[in-house]
Amino acid sequence: MALDFFEGRSYNGVALTVALLALLVAVVTAYFARAAVFPPRRRLSVRLLKPARLLGSAGGEVGDLEVSRKGRVLEDPHIVTIIMRNTGRHAISSSQFDQDRPIRIDLGAPIEAILSAATGHSATCVAIDDQVILFGPELIRRKQEIQIQALTASAPQVHENVVAEHLVDTTVTIGTSSSTTTTNTEVRPASLFGSLSALVISVAALVSALQSLFR
Repeated sequence: MALDFFEGRSYNGVALTVALLALLVAVVTAYFARAAVFPPRRRLSVRLLKPARLLGSAGGEVGDLEVSRKGRVLEDPHIVTIIMRNTGRHAISSSQFDQDRPIRIDLGAPIEAILSAATGHSATCVAIDDQVILFGPELIRRKQEIQIQALTASAPQVHENVVAEHLVDTTVTIGTSSSTTTTNTEVRPASLFGSLSALVISVAALVSALQSLFR
């Protein structure tokens, strides 16, 4: 009689129910594993605009016009504008800055001063290290745009490679007026493989139960 149970439709129905429950568990597991494997998508766009020369020539003057700062004449002053925008659906918190390392923008020319920065940020969120602009660690709210303008003493070098960042779980797009590059987040293949394996096994069990039920 016990053997009849294992060979009958009752057993196939139980097997189908178990397979469906296993599939449900696998789907739920895959859903939560996805959050671990693919964290909330954070996106940051960093765009460097073409530097604007303040004088018409590199000689530091146009007629009797010159630019000076603290009594020192600047040879070939430029204004560089950097626009950072959170283009993702989630805020980028200060904890996303790995080991509290800031975003570094090396302009390749001595920076005289920061002319403007986004309001609502602390006074220490933007700093100068010779020819490098340092930003963060700092909260960048969803859809927030941050504009930084720097005055350089000479012609800066503006291209994608001047930006160095160590943001965690964040896709960073770096662009100039001529090109764009993208840095992707890190994926954890081991966790992803485990979730997919569980899902495949559950689907196989479901197919086997269906075949037994309608045999």
